[in-house]
Amino acid sequence: MEYLSLSPNIGVRNVEETVQFYTEALGFKLIMSVPSPRGGLQWAMVAGGGATIMFQKRENLTEEYPQLGKRPILGAITFYVKMKGMQELYDKLQATEYIALKMHKTFYGTDEFAIFDNNGHILTITEDKE
Repeated sequence: MEYLSLSPNIGVRNVEETVQFYTEALGFKLIMSVPSPRGGLQWAMVAGGGATIMFQKRENLTEEYPQLGKRPILGAITFYVKMKGMQELYDKLQATEYIALKMHKTFYGTDEFAIFDNNGHILTITEDKE
C-alpha cells in the first residue's frame, strides 16, 4: 500500500472569493472548477508547485455528505505549508490583516509565519533551508 498524494477539499463560504485569495495573495493558479447551477462556482482546485487544494461550497459539501451536518466538530485543522520564497510571501503579506503569527524561529529551529486565509483557516508557512 502506498499513498501518492493528499489534496484537502475544504468547505468554504464562497468559492470565487477563496480562489481569488489563493491566486492573488498566495500565487496559486486555478486549474479546474465546476459551476454551480445557481450561479458562481460550487467547486474549484488551485495548484502551486506540488501542492493542490480543493474548495467546495459548504452547502454543496453537506448535500454530498449529509453526515457532516450530524457529526460533532472534533477539532481545528491547520495547514503546514513548505515552500520556496517564503520571505517574498511574508514581505507581501506582513502589513495585512492576513498575518496570524509573525515570522519567528521555532523551538525546532525553523523560520515560520502563519496566515489566515479569507475563510479563517490557518496556514503555517515554512521553507527548508539548504
